Amino acid sequence: MTKNLTIFFIISFAISVFAQEQPKSDPRLPFEIDPKKRISPQELEKKKEGWFVTGIGGPFSDQNTGAGFGGRVFLFNNGTKDDPFFAYTPYRHRFFLNLSNTTKKAQYHWLDWDAPYFLDTQWRVRAALIYDRNPNNLYFGIGEQSLKGLSYKDRNEPGQPLRTNATFPEQQEALAYRRDPRSPNEIQYFDDRYLNAFVNQNIPALQNQKVTDRMYNRYELESPQVQLSMERSYLNGLVRSVLGARLSNNIIRTFDGTLQKAKDPYFGDTDFPIINVSIPTVQGKTKVTEDAEAGKIIGIKGGHVNLLRVGIVYDSRDFEPDPTRGIFAEVTHERSDKAWGSNYVFNRTFGQFRFFYSPLRGIVNKFVIAGRVALVNNEGTLPFFEYKNMWGTEGGLSGLGGRTTLRGYIQDRFVGPVMGFGNLELRYRFYELPGFTFDIAPLFDFGRPWDSLKGVNLKEYKHSYGLGLRIIWNQSTIIYLEWARSRESAVSNFSKGPFAGSNFYLNFGHIF
Repeated sequence: MTKNLTIFFIISFAISVFAQEQPKSDPRLPFEIDPKKRISPQELEKKKEGWFVTGIGGPFSDQNTGAGFGGRVFLFNNGTKDDPFFAYTPYRHRFFLNLSNTTKKAQYHWLDWDAPYFLDTQWRVRAALIYDRNPNNLYFGIGEQSLKGLSYKDRNEPGQPLRTNATFPEQQEALAYRRDPRSPNEIQYFDDRYLNAFVNQNIPALQNQKVTDRMYNRYELESPQVQLSMERSYLNGLVRSVLGARLSNNIIRTFDGTLQKAKDPYFGDTDFPIINVSIPTVQGKTKVTEDAEAGKIIGIKGGHVNLLRVGIVYDSRDFEPDPTRGIFAEVTHERSDKAWGSNYVFNRTFGQFRFFYSPLRGIVNKFVIAGRVALVNNEGTLPFFEYKNMWGTEGGLSGLGGRTTLRGYIQDRFVGPVMGFGNLELRYRFYELPGFTFDIAPLFDFGRPWDSLKGVNLKEYKHSYGLGLRIIWNQSTIIYLEWARSRESAVSNFSKGPFAGSNFYLNFGHIF
């Protein structure tokens, strides 16, 4: 804990020195706000007054969680142009409700409230209620071992040569086949909850002594949680201190011994779909179970994770939801302890630095070079499902891989006690309509995990690249569509051409 707190206070001091006292920019303000925080005249002219609603809903698809239906509705209050805070805040209040469910039974429901300069004070209040249940969580190991390339044997047959440095879909395809148990007692992992299903369906899989690895890299996590934070601004609004908490109950379900559909090695993937066979089969040991039994991880039975949070932020961006200039830098520290009801004792320190620069300001309507670098360090007795979590004051991040970090890799592909990553985007506005603007953004990501801070270096980084389309609705609602690619990318519906082996995302807000 001492090491984490030392890092926290050193970086906090470094952030604070960026702030410089400025004269009051508007005499009507009850306290000073740095002119750097003022929205540009062009954007201010278009800013909507009062209460309004935005959002989007409908069918969606995710390579990991499946097809689904849901959406997000935003309720904003911007105040009026007579309000002295109007030119300095993205909104006075923002509420949103997110509801979603998928064909692979992944649920994510989220109610959120954010109020900058609450009641015209220097305090900002945030609160969130979240229910997350996802049976498609991925686990490839903890630390530097997860950097190893994916491997498989053709049709999951033991006698086949090991194929290394595979793509994610190649590996998952191979694991979906039936195989013989690796040991006489592997079939004992069959879950009694499914025994009646076998008997009632007259399925001969038990007699055939076959198992599958279809869910080998997966586990289910159900996590209802509450998040609260309060931030106070200092030094003309450029610096904020943060105090918060997260309360969560985490329920883990593994797939060992469950009934899964598996392909027959001989008739499961022929060129004649009419004879292809998919057989309900017992799932063998999963990666989570193997690592838990080997003593590599803890937390397979879930439990409460209650966190107290502190942080410090330096923020000179001109407009939070879609900045064109400025710096955002923060350091946060989380402590989990049995003293406040957590089942685990650990510390997490997270730091990130973002910059936004418009080199052609005054010449091009909007062209922004945006970048981020980040580092997280975990110490203590973490449950395996917590290594992926990173807390920033503007939202959490999950693992290396997926839409918020390494976008060309599958979600949580790399996790570890220490993780570092970076993102670079070139955001260019190419079209405008009343109430809407459209940006295009080439992107590049990089990152990797380490086993400890001592091992941090500049070697063996994973990287991905892609292209994003951003639709900005009434300035504060960012709808983004992104295509990203890496050497392990999941295959899209395009089997050939430039989009083969790509990840696609549809969501809200810039990731930084």
